[in-house]
Amino acid sequence: MSRDQSHTAAPAPALRTEYLLVGLFVLLIIGAMIYVTSQRQQALRSSPTGLDGLQLWLTAEGASAQNFTGGWPMDQTTVGLLVVPLYDTDLVRDRATPATKEELLFQQDEYDLVTEAIHSKQRKVPTLVVLPKWRSGLRLTGFGHPILLAERARIQATLNRVTGRKSLTLGYGRAPFTEFDYTAADGTELSAKIYAAQMMTGEGCEPLLGREGAMLLARCPLFGEGDAGDVMILTDPDLINNHGLRLGDNARIVSDLARQAAGDKNVVIDYSRSNWLTDPRSARKRERSWSDLLRFFQPPFTILWLGAAIALTLAFWRAAVRFGPVRDVLNAMGAAKSQSVGARARLMRLSNQDGALVSEYAAARIAATAAQLFGPAHARHYASAEAFLRYTKRKHPEQAAPLAEILNRLQSLSPRASAAQAMAHVDDLERVLERIRHDT
Repeated sequence: MSRDQSHTAAPAPALRTEYLLVGLFVLLIIGAMIYVTSQRQQALRSSPTGLDGLQLWLTAEGASAQNFTGGWPMDQTTVGLLVVPLYDTDLVRDRATPATKEELLFQQDEYDLVTEAIHSKQRKVPTLVVLPKWRSGLRLTGFGHPILLAERARIQATLNRVTGRKSLTLGYGRAPFTEFDYTAADGTELSAKIYAAQMMTGEGCEPLLGREGAMLLARCPLFGEGDAGDVMILTDPDLINNHGLRLGDNARIVSDLARQAAGDKNVVIDYSRSNWLTDPRSARKRERSWSDLLRFFQPPFTILWLGAAIALTLAFWRAAVRFGPVRDVLNAMGAAKSQSVGARARLMRLSNQDGALVSEYAAARIAATAAQLFGPAHARHYASAEAFLRYTKRKHPEQAAPLAEILNRLQSLSPRASAAQAMAHVDDLERVLERIRHDT
């Protein structure tokens, strides 16, 4: 290969390196986006308005409860109650990104949801829809204040879209704290306590907590579905969120309601934006299975596959023994020089010129030792045997005489000396150069 050809082929490894760096950079960006998104959702779930406390409480009470953020299909036959918290007061438009800290505190939507996805979940499994109530300020500051309540009109529009009804109207308690009486399944009288209670009134819904004129939790028929089922609407999330569970008997009431609604099945707190529920009974069955493919490995095909495997193994073994692994000559430093030296050494060995080969080896070893002692920039001044011997007389006078003697013996060595004689001289040279390198 000529010099021009070698120069034109050299940029290929650099190009591959650039592709590798770009790929790694893209993977880092994707990983960072996934991490930031998961951390943002985790911050919401563990905040005062989140529902991580609900999952922990129900699990501690012996119920099967889990958080779900989407990403994989979920068997709807295992879900006893699907809790869908809404942190979006406008199910039609995407939320605007806040530009200032004040806008962030008074932001009314935490993340965007789609009405169609909520309706599809309601039609598949028993669902509890939790209406929004607070702005982002409660999550960020940890303080509940009436100024941080979301706009009533926006929550009313969300209620209308979720239920498909315009006969339901939102209202608020007149006292700072409102209590709601509740009778548990075992007859125990309990009382829920809600700060700045957000309730609804209207016809067509059965109150489960509260009364008909002030319902905190109600069961409403599914819109447009006839007798297909119903959906539970929780107007105030403070009954089940992290900062509301500790008030009154809220935790005990939630545990009793979840046990009655879900039974022995799972309570799933669904934060996902899409409907991941699937029905295994209506799932499409595959026309083919793995057993159809395995037929091609049964007799008489077994003998054919065995013969192909043996032939491939023999070919690979012979190629590995004869040629060995592919050498990357483009990336190797000084590849052309190394190949020429190797070829020359091979020719000397084939022509039984071990003595000449040792002389060449001694010159190369002295040059390498000079490069190790003085560095690449100054090694050329001491690479010759005479210059290196002069340096040895100045810095290592005790090694000068043995080195000179070995060099004289190498120069007087017959080109066709035996391999044993050549190796004896090589050993003597290596010992002297080792003492010079380490100054011993």
